[in-house]
Amino acid sequence: MLTDIRQAFRRLGKAPGFTITAVLTLAIAIGGVTAVFSIVNAVLLRPLPFQDPARLVRLHEGIAHILNPVDLPAPDIIRFARNNQTFSALGGFVASEYELSGVGAPLHARAERVTASLFPMLGVHPMLGRNFTQNEDDNSAPVALISYALWRERFHSDAATVGRTIDLNRRPYTIIGIMPRNLEFPLDPGRLSHRDLWVPMSFTSDEKGDEVDNFQYGAIARLKPGSTLSQAQADIARMLRAEESGVAAQLGIHLTSQVRPLQEETVESARPLLRILLVAVGFILLIACANLANLLLVRAAGRRRESGVRLALGAAARTMLRHSLAESLVLSAIGGFLGVMLAAVTVRLGSLFLPASLPRLAEISIRWPVLIAACALTGLTGLVCGLAPALASMRTDILDALRDGGHANVGGLQQRLRNVLVVIETALALLLLVGSGLLLRSFAHMLETDPGFQPQHTLTAHLSLPQNDYSSQEKIDRFYAELLRRLSTLPQVRYTAASSNIPVIGINSDRNFVPEGYTGRNNRTWLSTSNYFIVGAYFSAMRIPLLRGRYLNASDDLADAPVVAVVSESLVRMVWPGKNPIGKRFQMGGNPDSKRPFVTVVGVVGDIRQDALDRDIYPQMYEPLSQLQRQFPPEVAGIVGTRGDMHLVINTAGDPSALANSLQRMVNQLDPLLAVEDIQTMDTVVSSTEAPRRFNTLALSSFAAVALLLALLGIGGVLAYTVSERTREIAIRMALGATRENVLGRILRSALVLAGAGIALGLAASLWLTRFLESLLYGVKPLDPAAFIAAVVVLLFCALLAGWLPARHAASIDPMQTLRAE
Repeated sequence: MLTDIRQAFRRLGKAPGFTITAVLTLAIAIGGVTAVFSIVNAVLLRPLPFQDPARLVRLHEGIAHILNPVDLPAPDIIRFARNNQTFSALGGFVASEYELSGVGAPLHARAERVTASLFPMLGVHPMLGRNFTQNEDDNSAPVALISYALWRERFHSDAATVGRTIDLNRRPYTIIGIMPRNLEFPLDPGRLSHRDLWVPMSFTSDEKGDEVDNFQYGAIARLKPGSTLSQAQADIARMLRAEESGVAAQLGIHLTSQVRPLQEETVESARPLLRILLVAVGFILLIACANLANLLLVRAAGRRRESGVRLALGAAARTMLRHSLAESLVLSAIGGFLGVMLAAVTVRLGSLFLPASLPRLAEISIRWPVLIAACALTGLTGLVCGLAPALASMRTDILDALRDGGHANVGGLQQRLRNVLVVIETALALLLLVGSGLLLRSFAHMLETDPGFQPQHTLTAHLSLPQNDYSSQEKIDRFYAELLRRLSTLPQVRYTAASSNIPVIGINSDRNFVPEGYTGRNNRTWLSTSNYFIVGAYFSAMRIPLLRGRYLNASDDLADAPVVAVVSESLVRMVWPGKNPIGKRFQMGGNPDSKRPFVTVVGVVGDIRQDALDRDIYPQMYEPLSQLQRQFPPEVAGIVGTRGDMHLVINTAGDPSALANSLQRMVNQLDPLLAVEDIQTMDTVVSSTEAPRRFNTLALSSFAAVALLLALLGIGGVLAYTVSERTREIAIRMALGATRENVLGRILRSALVLAGAGIALGLAASLWLTRFLESLLYGVKPLDPAAFIAAVVVLLFCALLAGWLPARHAASIDPMQTLRAE
């Protein structure tokens, strides 16, 4: 074996062009497969990094005909943990934000409130310190667990950090633990999983009273030994039926539930994309294998005389087989090694560009199972690709190989095999081209989508006023009014505003309302809308067009001003179709008999895209921040929570990013401890929502480009060898009167025949396979004619290009010199 390997290295060293082409082909294919499988393994296949993850389930609730199953209200977290019969433990969590100070510059920290039972149930323990106790959770103890990243950045990895005090929302909290380095919780897809710290849930009295309301608390449970998913589902349904005798019965609604494995819940949104990437890179590997087999067939055909001499001198057929397989395995080993190195670089760099909607990004790396799979794949590729050429060398006819220096025709079987391989390559390349074309057209549709506002020349930033220092809405209003006044004095600033939400980042405030005279539909007595509380010239800053009535203005902030709102065009179509909405009234909340004051519509504006541009429009409502507490009856207005979490919006005449330092300085002048987060232009915000679709398009387009290149190398290689094999025939034809144009056209027709056969096969497969892309498409059907036509045209053009060099070489043959040599 060692002798065969040494001889294989010597033979490959004498053919550097062939060796480099074959090795690079394999390295690209195996590197791509290894990189994509590393992502698939980390995201889809590996168990969750928790204790006995197969028994962890995620709980959901909903309202029949009104609300699909989402998360739970706070009272149900408590009720399910106390009354269940199928769970050994249950934990709840909800996202939160805190102003962190006392250690360096103020930081707007992303946090998670969790019940004391959660981390012990998951089997997660702090690297230093301890978890929360139930007593700390019950009594709202000011303690916190901090992330490894925060510990390293703010506390310089000091082991004495446990026991130190930090200020959260200007209240002292004691650090009781440092969480593990690789902890990523929650793992909800589509959410920013990175958290700076965790604090006890410590439900407030208001949260405990949110019956059938505020479905925003996540819940994870661990099944008891012997309990099944269906039993857990029945258990949750039993507890909800008991609950429906209370508030739910009064509202006339029916609660629904859903229990799902946590693993399935985590990877569900990522599965379509990763499956498509895995199939695409599998196609690349098949194309590379076909190319390598073709190269080895051509090499075997070129060495027919050598094989004939060996056989004539007594070489055994199995020895010839062993030599051929050794050569292909050496090529595969070198290509596989380079492929794994390429995969390591790709995974390290690619993780920076993967869409944030993929969970467990921090766990993506090349691990031993992936390396073992890569080695097995390399060996299999070598065997498969080397088998056909090896068998061909064993079937060499000795007399035919030795006659005329081995230039006789090698036979139709090998030629047909090479043609079949090229047709398969072309078909696979067309599949990827069609898929790439569909995603490109989807991405173009998204870029052409009108967001409903103009993001250019606009700067945004996020502020969250701590409730301890800004305990009333009047204090919050004064702060933002003064800040906007100061910002408006900066050079080139045209409009300033603040809003509880901004477009395209997602719906973060969904409110119920009841139009005056609304009778309800499908047992639902209210409607829902996305809600914006605004300060200043928000519509002018975002350049949202006014369609009817007027914008909100300073007069609406007066104490005796009527309660008003501006609504979007889609809300008008939903509530008052075909009517003039100006002057129409509604009440906030979901109770038609509410004592809340009526809100009057004073204006209608155009719809904006509140989520990514490829998501559906959701109706919007805009209200003055100063009127927040006036929307409630007098007896409860004083205890209603305040709204200090706002996004600043600054519209400028020049480059908005140049104002970042001035914005930070002015905020610090008003409140030195206040953290300013997410300072960025609206162009950047919009671009970030395009990242997932941009990644999908770029990834599949890259695979399509590689597949096209490999297919063209296959077509060009087959035609080049055909020309060299048929040089004598071409010379005779030219001697008998064939023109150079005839020869050129004949070779190009061969290229088109090969490409056409591959296109026909690829189109037939595309008609069936493109339906699996439907979940990734926007504004385009899976059978979009433009994508199919473009893919066919590109492939035909490239096939002609690949055949041009062999055809030109054939047309330049001098028949006299060729026949004289014969």
